Parts: sequence; C-alpha cells; structure tokens
Amino acid sequence: MTDEQTLKASLKEIGDLKAALDEHAIVAITDPQGRITYVNDKFCAISKYAREELIGQDHRIINSGHHPKEFIRDLWRTIGRGGVWKGEIKNRAKDGSFYWVDTTIVPFLNEQGKPRQYVAIRADITARKLAEEGLRTSTKEVLDLKAALDEHAIVAITDARGKITYVNDKFCAISKYTRAELLGQDHRIINSAFHPKEFFRDLWTTIAHGRVWKGEIKNRAKDGSFYWVDTTIVPFLNEQGKPRQYVAIRADITARKQAEEAVHRMNAELERRVVERTAQLESANRELEAFSYSVSHDLRAPLRAVDGFSQAVIEDFGPQLPEEGRRLLQTIRHSAQRMGALIDDLLSFSRLNRQELSKRSVNTNALVRAVLQELGAPWPDRQVQVRVAELPPNLGDPALLKQVWINLLANALKYTRKRDTALIEIGCESRPEGPVYFVRDNGTGFDMKYAGKLFGVFQRLHRMEDYEGTGVGLATVQRIIHRHGGRIWAEAAVDGGATFFFTLEKEATNHA
Repeated sequence: MTDEQTLKASLKEIGDLKAALDEHAIVAITDPQGRITYVNDKFCAISKYAREELIGQDHRIINSGHHPKEFIRDLWRTIGRGGVWKGEIKNRAKDGSFYWVDTTIVPFLNEQGKPRQYVAIRADITARKLAEEGLRTSTKEVLDLKAALDEHAIVAITDARGKITYVNDKFCAISKYTRAELLGQDHRIINSAFHPKEFFRDLWTTIAHGRVWKGEIKNRAKDGSFYWVDTTIVPFLNEQGKPRQYVAIRADITARKQAEEAVHRMNAELERRVVERTAQLESANRELEAFSYSVSHDLRAPLRAVDGFSQAVIEDFGPQLPEEGRRLLQTIRHSAQRMGALIDDLLSFSRLNRQELSKRSVNTNALVRAVLQELGAPWPDRQVQVRVAELPPNLGDPALLKQVWINLLANALKYTRKRDTALIEIGCESRPEGPVYFVRDNGTGFDMKYAGKLFGVFQRLHRMEDYEGTGVGLATVQRIIHRHGGRIWAEAAVDGGATFFFTLEKEATNHA
C-alpha cells in the first residue's frame, strides 16, 4: 500500500508538472524519426494547425526556410547523439505568418542508449525578435544617417560644459587639427576673435536653455587661416530637462563669404567710381549748360544780325544790286536760318537727358491724329494716303512721345515727296517682347548697309540738296525711346521705302 500510494503521489506530481509546463511552454514530442506524437494547446495556437493536422507529421510542416541546411543538420546531429540542443528557430504558421521560438530539445534514450523520443520545449520570442529586428534596422538607419552626415557635413559633439567629445574627419580637415588635438578641448581652440563677446554669449544662452542656435561663424584653423561655417547647434536634454550634450552640424561657406566680401569690395569701388563719375557728369553738365547758354545767346545774336542785315540790304538796295548779288544775299540768309535751326535742334537734343520724364497715360490714337493735323494733313498740294491702324495706349511723357511721332511722320512725308502718290502706314504689331509701333512709307528708302549711321547726330544718308534737314531728328527720336526703356530700328531698301519700328517699356505699353 505504501508503494502504491507513493506511485500515485508521484504520478500526480508528474501530472501537475506537465499541466504547469503546458500552461507555460510550447511542447511537442516526436519519435526517433522526428514524427510528431504529441503537441500541447500552445503549439496548436502558435502554429495555427489543429492537433490532428500535426500528429504524424514532422517539423518540416512548420519550416520557414529561414535557416540554412547546416543549421538543421547540426540540430539533428546533436540530439541524435543524445545531446540536448538549444537555440532559436524561426517557424512558419499555417496562415503563412512567421514566429520565433526559443527551443530546448531533450532526447530520451532507450536501454541501448539510443533516442526513443524527443521532447521539445519552446518559448514564444517573436515579440523580442521583432524588437531586435526593429532595433537592428533603426541602428542601421542611424548609422547610415551618421555616415551620410559625416560625408556631407562638419560634425562635432560636446558635453554639457562644451568639451569636445567627438569630431568627424571633415572637422579635422577644415580645422587642420588632428582628432587627438581636439578631443577634450572646447571650441576656443578655433576661435578667430572675429565675433564680439556678445555673439558667443547669445549662442550659449540659447543652447543652455535647450533651444537650437543657428548662425554663421568665422573660425581659425591650426595654420592661422580663416574659414566660415554655417552652423546649427542642437542641445540634447537629460531627464531633468538640462543639456547633456550639444551636437553641432556645420557647412563650409568660406567660398561664399569670400565671394560676398569680393562683391562688397566691388560695390564699394563702384560706389566710389559712381561718386567720381557723378561729380564729373555734374561738372560736364555745368559746362554744357554754360555752353548751351553761350550758344543760345552769343551765337544767335550775330546770326540774327547776319539774317536781318542781309534782308535789309535786299529790301533797301535790292534794285541796285545785280542778280548774282541778290542770290548771294539770299544764300547768306538761308545759311543763317539753317544755322539757327541747327542750333535749336542741338539745344533740344542736349536737354533731353536732363529733362525729367513726366509720365502719364497716353492715348496713342489721339496723339497721332493731332500730329498729322500739326503736319498739315490733308496736304491739298500732294497726293498722300495715310492709313492709321488701332494703336494701343501707353504710359509715357506725352510731349516727348509727340516729338517721336512728329519726327518719324515728318520724315515719311519728306522722303515720299517725289512719289506721285505717297503711302504712309501707321500701325502696331503684337510680338513676344510687347507691342511694336511702326511708321511705313513708300519713299526713297536707303541702303541697309548704312543703317548703323541712321541714328547718329549729323549723320545723313541723302544729299542736303535733295532732302533738307539738320541730321539731328532721328538721334532725338532714339534718345527719347531709350529714355522710355524701349528701342528703335529700321528696315528699308533703296527706292523701296522704309519702315521705322519702336518699342516702349513693356509695363508702359501694357498700361490701359
């Protein structure tokens, strides 16, 4: 009875141990060939197979293919010799998902010392393995980011007191200090003394309060040369919210700062030259004003005298003079009058750059009609056809723009004088650069190889005997157009007419 009771007690204890093991672990038993003879509920739950699907199978039913053949071969070699095998195995459940188990396989031997069955006790470590995998991935990403940052930027780390604890190769390269010379130092080792104390006081106040500081710093390398870095300093805080270290990321901006300094020097030089040139121009303008005054007063008086006395001689003594004498006096008068007109044109031309523009909205259609009337339209003594298209308005100085149209239309009338029927077209073309106004005529035209002389002062492409003029009109037109931000050009052919095109500042021609 004592032995039976002892046996019952032992069996009960074994049963309790098995129940406790089944509650805690994933348990499977296989025969010597590896065929499953027993699985507990936890095995079924984690593998998602029913017990009847597992009994009689071997563990290849849950093989994930993750481990190499050598891994499985080593496992079987160990337990086949009666040794206990321990390790971590990645398995695949019925639904295709994967799980990890920390596994211990214990062989139980028969009387001949050969395995009669294997008991595998497993613990689910999937969450831990996923965490480890996530940690490995995160660590790799951090290392990759650090490697990329080290390739791109100048990096240093200091402790809370500002002592350097890490520098990358780029920091050493730009500062010309070795890593050993930098570690344990603070950044005063590269202080250039360029920045005032308040600059660094503000820097340390900012980062000591846990805020990021950004700015440009001029440093001094070991060899005494200077370099500039665009700097971001990020404080990392401890559990008490105090900085435990500072990470400084810098970019070399020395070339940019040198370029800025060069531009600053150039600007200063340009400003100096502008001041000098302005003074020279003001002096030249004063001299020009004096010259204009002299021309206007000192030359006009004798010209008026020559013209006036010549007219008086003709009127008082004309009948007593021979025909040739009267002709010569008329030539003198004509030359004096032409000289007076030339002086007027030159004075007007010289005043153009000094005259302030008085811009306002200009109705171009109305302006052209007024100019045509001023030029004598409809010219009863000539056959003249004038075609005026719709012209867009603009923003400009009405008086100066009127002078442009007067000169261009007067030229068109003048150089079509020898045509039986003169044809003058006034219009506007829409081009990518904006509206382009034009005046086209069927007059005598000119050779385009001389077009470069067209807008020069006193440049004439026709003989004075054929067409009158001072040679200042087109130069005046060009100067007015340039002052309005536009340009002017011409297209022509000998005896094939001419077309003068001009633009104004785009904003001006877009003005409604």
